[in-house]
Amino acid sequence: MFDLRMLRDRPRDLLIQPLKAWETIRLENRSVKEVQISFLLPVLVLISLSAFAGSLIYNPAGLSVLFPILRALKQFICFYLTVLLTSWVLNELSAAFIHFKDYSFNFKLVVYSLTPLYITVIITRFLPDLSIINILALYGAYILYAGLKNIENSSRKSVIRYFIVALLSVIVFYLAISWITGSLLEGIYFALAGKV
Repeated sequence: MFDLRMLRDRPRDLLIQPLKAWETIRLENRSVKEVQISFLLPVLVLISLSAFAGSLIYNPAGLSVLFPILRALKQFICFYLTVLLTSWVLNELSAAFIHFKDYSFNFKLVVYSLTPLYITVIITRFLPDLSIINILALYGAYILYAGLKNIENSSRKSVIRYFIVALLSVIVFYLAISWITGSLLEGIYFALAGKV
């Protein structure tokens, strides 16, 4: 079931009081499906709409309407695959670092730690001249670390190692998937552009 309060309150709480937000997340014990429906998918739709509108408005090369559609699709696919693949990899690696394996925990860790990036991307896909604000997405590293602080029965050293692995995984998957989807969708665009 869709929970609008989660979409409204969760980003604010994570940005302002990440430690308290993570405690709330832990106590709520929401399923992966609930987090997807009430938070991840609506955010990805907003990112996609922003990319579509921005590409439609700022189109100096006069590209067809297919370009904004593919750009919106790229944003959705890129973020969704980044979350799924990073969550899966972290879940597989977690037993070696933090001594427990919980896909739901790793999924929430990835989804919520990307919150600053979601916000900056929504703005910069619509207003590309403000791309400098993407630097604010680095705050997501602190949100990620705050999410790991409440792990029980793990040493500080293993939590820091897991934090580094998680952070690198998110970055590598995002950049790789962004490049791959960008290349594929550009190929599709130029293959279809003459036919539209």
